[in-house]
Formats: sequence, C-alpha cells, structure tokens
Amino acid sequence: MTVQARLDRMVADGVITDFGPNLSPRALGYPVQAFTTLEVEQISRADISAALAAIPEILEAHIVTGHGDVWRRVAGRDHEHIQQVVDQALAIPGVRRSTTVITLSTVVPHRVRPLADRDFYSAH
Repeated sequence: MTVQARLDRMVADGVITDFGPNLSPRALGYPVQAFTTLEVEQISRADISAALAAIPEILEAHIVTGHGDVWRRVAGRDHEHIQQVVDQALAIPGVRRSTTVITLSTVVPHRVRPLADRDFYSAH
C-alpha cells in the first residue's frame, strides 16, 4: 500500500481528522489558559454549543457528566481577559454559574499519537 493510499484510508476511516498546523496560544499572545465548568439549565445543547463556539478564546468545550455540565479550555492574554471570557459565557441564556481553575503548567500536552503508536505496534 502506498503512503498516499494509507493516508486516504485513514482520512476515510476518520483516524486523521485534520492536516492543519498545531498553533501555540502562548505564541499568539494568549499565555494564560484555564479550565472552566458551566452549569446550564436543561435547554438545547445546540443553542449553548453555538454560543460557545462564537467565543474565539474557547479552545474546546465538552458536555460532561459529574461536576458541571460543560467543561471548557480557554485562553487569555491575562487573568482579567480570562474573567471577560467567563463573563461572556455567563451572559449566554441558560448558563447559571461557572467555576474556573487557572493552568499553572502543562505536564502532558494534548496528544493522540501514543494511542495510534500503541495500536499500530500491537497490530504488527
């Protein structure tokens, strides 16, 4: 199988979802990261999701079980900017409250490659 055929298959299977570069929020001027939870009323997920997606500083958001209904990873220029991002989310209809923890350091960055490596090598 050629490299291109393998890549095409991985894209078709949903293994590869993006070929874009990994950008550093810090290098873009957003050195502060935080994780926040949102408690929301039982309203449309689509409405909350669309409102959150409109806030560029939200790097990712997940509907979760347990503490909080939505967990977000946000980036900001400083702590005050993080507060502004939190306030934007609190202004969304249906959002009741938020909690925030500031990231001090990243000990394991976002990664998926170890899963692929393990699965590839265990198959051979």
